[in-house]
Amino acid sequence: MFKRVSLAFFGLSVVFGLLIVNLGIIIADIGSSPVTKAQSTKTYLLSSSRGMIYDRNMENIVNYESENFAVCLPTTNALKFINTYAPESEKNALYETLQSGKIGIFKTPVTFNKNDIKSFSLTNRYGENQPCVHLIGHLDENGVGVMGLEKAYNSLLSNQSGQLNALWSVDALGNVLLGEGITIKSDNYLSKNGIQLTIDLKIQEIAEKALENNNIDKGAVVILDSNTNEILAMCSSPVFNPLQLEASINDDNQPFINRAVTPYTVGSVFKPLVASVALENNVDLTYNCTGTIKIGNTNFNCSNHTAHGEVNMKTATEKSCNTYFIALGQQIGSEKLISLSSDFGLGKEIELADNFYLDTGNLPNFDSINSPQALANLSFGQGELLASPLQMAVAYSCFANGGYYRPPTLMKAIIDKNGSAVQKVNLPEKYRIISNSTIEKIDSFLESVVTNGNGNKAFSTLISNHGKTATAQSGWYENGREINHTWFCGYFSAKERTYVVSIFKEDGISGANDCAPVFKEISEKIFELI
Repeated sequence: MFKRVSLAFFGLSVVFGLLIVNLGIIIADIGSSPVTKAQSTKTYLLSSSRGMIYDRNMENIVNYESENFAVCLPTTNALKFINTYAPESEKNALYETLQSGKIGIFKTPVTFNKNDIKSFSLTNRYGENQPCVHLIGHLDENGVGVMGLEKAYNSLLSNQSGQLNALWSVDALGNVLLGEGITIKSDNYLSKNGIQLTIDLKIQEIAEKALENNNIDKGAVVILDSNTNEILAMCSSPVFNPLQLEASINDDNQPFINRAVTPYTVGSVFKPLVASVALENNVDLTYNCTGTIKIGNTNFNCSNHTAHGEVNMKTATEKSCNTYFIALGQQIGSEKLISLSSDFGLGKEIELADNFYLDTGNLPNFDSINSPQALANLSFGQGELLASPLQMAVAYSCFANGGYYRPPTLMKAIIDKNGSAVQKVNLPEKYRIISNSTIEKIDSFLESVVTNGNGNKAFSTLISNHGKTATAQSGWYENGREINHTWFCGYFSAKERTYVVSIFKEDGISGANDCAPVFKEISEKIFELI
């Protein structure tokens, strides 16, 4: 379902943001310069830029890697400079270039400011290890955003474009006037204008590294501030390299997919929502789990047919007992379960940025949950239910912030040429969906999952972690084997902020083994950072 992206979308060879001088020699023919400013002046475009993208602390997310270059007129002094400072492998070609009356441009480790030799710094739009690559997106060969925020804010970012040019004087015949020298001119190049995100680059780095360290080769992490639901980190694996887009086009792991906002089956991370619905409706249950339960003509099993014995809501959450939650769901009924799940944000559209809408996933409606068996599937997060890691993070934020739902936020402000916020984004309104008494119980359940239950690989001696694991049947098959999706969703507090984390792995073994260790690493690294 992810192969609907046309090859034309990726058919690009040069990225506008990388329109800079190559690491080798770039030669500008002074007789046929690409831009003619006036009859007596030649102008050569060295680099182009577009509006900036910042994190919440005004750190550059793009345009953060620079390299030093020099441009020389064909003079004896320039030849001496080349002999001393140019790369050895390029010297002969540069000598020939200058001797033929052309200017030479090359990378150099030093700065130089002479009449006929000027050094300048060029900045790449993207870095070799570009952070937030799925959020940022990329450009086509014409410098137009075709993915992510580059696409959503293409007009704004394009309107803040700039140029860095080299200018030199020529006579009526086009010959270089050596006495006039060469000038480097910036026309809004690397302007401070742009957009500011809620992302924290330090936290983003922790999340990206945690995926790598725990071999989540296809998966995602989302981290929210539970009070505001601002997105502090969002990463997906594998990543694509915006400097080498062609290499990712035919990658079987489909690195262009942002798995953080892609809907998947959620499995047992849905169970705390079911427990919340029950508690809000004064439904409680003590149940004897034999490892299987028959609903209608269908048998539903716990994992590996494990018989958990007598369980209540807390121990059933700890052990992730499917049959308990199926029995609980039958008592709740589909109408109440679907209604409150919608209040948690499942099935709702998210506008990540202006006109940048995400897939809603799928929360079954009342008509589709038209049998006890369909209700049984929904009660432990299976069947038609689909949600993205971002949606599940928002849902768990309700447990972390005292019972309030608020849509997530990615945009923080529009930034002017002085680096000041001229248009701040207002947070969406929040509203209570579950009571304090329900929150207290769910909080104790999720703490117990980590300390006593199957989420114990998220346990930390540094910080109190709360969360729930899941191993969800996907309905996808490969060589006769059904692919499982694995999860861990939870939260922890460090200093004055509570962080909500949703972790997902495509084609995993179990949430306990795949994702709980990622949560532990993230929580401890953020604790140490703060």
